[in-house]
Amino acid sequence: MEAGKRTIALIFNKGRALVIPFFQRSYVWGTENWERFISDMLAISEYNKDYFMGSLILKSQLVTSEKGIGDWRIVVDGQQRLTTIILFFKVICSLQNNDSLFKDAFYNWDKEIILKHNHNDIDVFEAIVTNNLTDELKDKYKNNNILKCYNYFEQDSTLKTINVNNILNKLYFVGIDLGSEEDEQQIFDTINSLGVSLTTAELLKNELFRREDKDLYSRTWKEAFEKDEDTKDYWDQRVTSGRQFRVNIDLLLQSYLLIHSEANNKYIKLNSLFNNYKSFLKDNNPDKQEFIRSLIKYSHIYQQNINPDFLNQDIDINSNIERLNLVIFGLNMTTIIPYALYLLKEVENSNERNKMFNLLECYLIRRIICKETTKNYNNIFASFIRNKINTYEKLYEKIYNAEDPSNKMPDNEDLKKGFIESNLTNQQAKTVLYLIEKSIRSTKHSTNLRPLNEYSLEHIMPKKWQNNWNDKHTEEEINYRNKLVLKLGNLTIITASLNSSIRDASWEIKKNGKGSKKGLKEYSAGIRIFKKYLENDSVWNNEEFIKRGNELYNHSVNKVWNSETE
Repeated sequence: MEAGKRTIALIFNKGRALVIPFFQRSYVWGTENWERFISDMLAISEYNKDYFMGSLILKSQLVTSEKGIGDWRIVVDGQQRLTTIILFFKVICSLQNNDSLFKDAFYNWDKEIILKHNHNDIDVFEAIVTNNLTDELKDKYKNNNILKCYNYFEQDSTLKTINVNNILNKLYFVGIDLGSEEDEQQIFDTINSLGVSLTTAELLKNELFRREDKDLYSRTWKEAFEKDEDTKDYWDQRVTSGRQFRVNIDLLLQSYLLIHSEANNKYIKLNSLFNNYKSFLKDNNPDKQEFIRSLIKYSHIYQQNINPDFLNQDIDINSNIERLNLVIFGLNMTTIIPYALYLLKEVENSNERNKMFNLLECYLIRRIICKETTKNYNNIFASFIRNKINTYEKLYEKIYNAEDPSNKMPDNEDLKKGFIESNLTNQQAKTVLYLIEKSIRSTKHSTNLRPLNEYSLEHIMPKKWQNNWNDKHTEEEINYRNKLVLKLGNLTIITASLNSSIRDASWEIKKNGKGSKKGLKEYSAGIRIFKKYLENDSVWNNEEFIKRGNELYNHSVNKVWNSETE
């Protein structure tokens, strides 16, 4: 890797081509960016001082053509700025009747524009720079940002007075030139994203497709991932994965690579996903078209069954995959997605598959309630793919006879202890209580349960109970109660947050509300797992916490997460 100061003349070297990956996303700068750019260029023109345009990352790629071996530099980072600079100079040189200067600065020895654009923008970009912009093209690309940028610059009369030579000489980047084998993703992430991963899909798309693959790309990748805005929004949807955010398409790509490689340990880590793909493609040299077609098949299965928006929908409680989605996204269990996708593809018998999903839900929820570790889940579920655990009998054997005791299925005694003693996070508790509530309601119930995300968690006896719950206690009893108020027996789901004046109030006020401030009877109406405590005159104390914790446990083992499920 080489880095250093790069002027316009050094960047647009006449012996090379700067190539924006053909399937890269479109030029996206808008009015706010163009306004600032013009303002900065006017300042350079007037004061003739150096102006730093940021980093520019180019990756070397030698290309053999009819003209011999060419020096191509792939634009890893800098597409927006390089495009804007060329459009800017095109307008200035046209306004100042100096087209020869434009060609001298931005054309190569073969009299071609040095910057080669992506498939979305190449036609309108080249039409502009070669003076071939017809009315037909203007109409066709009227919503294209490259044309909008060009029109914006054309309409700015201040550009007529700009000193072109000052800008050519004073505008510079810090250029980073990478060798063909260097890791552009890691460098891009470090410089531009403070560790936030660049979307793997953009890099992989350009790894799989070349300029001559435009038809293949349109039939496969574009149709699956970029067909329309709804499709793009689905695949770009952010999902919490561990301590980071990922997008749906990254989760699919991770799943596909694990399945396709039979869960080779080299490819388990999500944070090096693009490098894993590059390594896999290099080591295995699969048939490209077959590899892509197989990926597209899995994308359809994923999109039909895996969706973070189930958190915002009224799921079918009898749909095992919809329930599993609540577990995956409600409890941040995305590490199970590769195995779930594997089962969706490999297990054709729907009854068998549903029994397996039910067992997985039982396993995951019991371990959450019992505060068992989740750290090894990526390896556990990868091993299920590797060992072709594709029947209920095999899965049952793996879960109930785990070689490592830390991976065990909690038994009923463990679960009962968890309901009484475990402190879950608010999101964990809300999801567990929601699934219990959803499971014990009959279809004839008078009120429908809302989607999970429309509920919040409420501590029935507040954490600050000593303010208004005036019974006297010793220090030991206070400490004991402080622990109890965090347990599942003292928690419920409600449709709206209580007013702060009600939240910490006495039991009677919290239950019934006060004045215009509504209480639990209003916001927890119809919730079966807490209904009876709102309908009688009982007190709410330590004994009731424990009693209700046991009731929740009984609901769980009898109607929801029976460990011996068949």
